[in-house]
Amino acid sequence: MDDPITTRKVTNDYYLNWVYDNSDQILLRSSDDGKSGSIEISETVFAVGFNDNYIIAKQHPNLEKEISERLFGNFATNGDYLLENPSDTIYLSKDDRIYEQDGKWYHISNGWNPPDSLKPYKKTTYYHIIDIRPKNGKKYKFNNKSEFWAKRERLGIPKSLDFSIIDKDLE
Repeated sequence: MDDPITTRKVTNDYYLNWVYDNSDQILLRSSDDGKSGSIEISETVFAVGFNDNYIIAKQHPNLEKEISERLFGNFATNGDYLLENPSDTIYLSKDDRIYEQDGKWYHISNGWNPPDSLKPYKKTTYYHIIDIRPKNGKKYKFNNKSEFWAKRERLGIPKSLDFSIIDKDLE
């Protein structure tokens, strides 16, 4: 059975795309109606605007993925997981064993149950600009609204270009 892929055309070869859950919503560049292609902005894209030259977007990061990679991405030679950031242990199972050895922290994992608030992590918003003019394709990512607006001005993006596709549940 095929995964239930949901797509929504934005403009040209750009689509909002997700499988199962709209919190996985990405901006995809695709030549096959948004079913596959290259990820231009990873999850969770919740607002998009566009004109003939630019796409603008807002995104909340997926901290669940980031923290999972930190917790379970460093399998140590001793058979346990090396902790890059000991404060991540708040996300581990209460049955996990955490210990220090030779100045490094490790954990033996019984899994984890991340809180829903990590994906999307709504306390952080990234702003994006994609130049979609032929032979350009530059992408810009900003950590705050003021940097985003400053770059818009430098690029000559009209103030009238606004976010026309907004997912209120993900905002």
